[in-house]
Amino acid sequence: MKLCLRTIKMCCMPVCFAAVSSFSIIGCRDAVSTAENASPEALYSADPDIDLFVYESTAYVNALDVDWVGELSLAKGAVLGEICRSGVTDDFREWDATVLPEGTVIYESGESQVLLAEIGDALIPYLKYAEG
Repeated sequence: MKLCLRTIKMCCMPVCFAAVSSFSIIGCRDAVSTAENASPEALYSADPDIDLFVYESTAYVNALDVDWVGELSLAKGAVLGEICRSGVTDDFREWDATVLPEGTVIYESGESQVLLAEIGDALIPYLKYAEG
């Protein structure tokens, strides 16, 4: 009987190790995939009305309704570029936007996570979207 229990324990250990390893790998895969949730395509898929643009392969989302962004003292800094394509819904590239019109100038704001889009006389804050 002791031989059977010892054999079972010896067989059980590799199986348990494999199970724990599998759960760890699956957990890591989910953590890695959160970066994909921040892609412009994923954001648009989750909310087709989202107002965003792409700069340096990162989505920046309209932050007019974000309270803490509204409390910042943002000032128009250096010009970074301008929106090249508007109404984009997939296959986003640099300077593509869902809502902002082509030719909209984008500025630094003095805050590393916030850029400013100039629409007429207004400066609209856009917050860098990074998940994870």
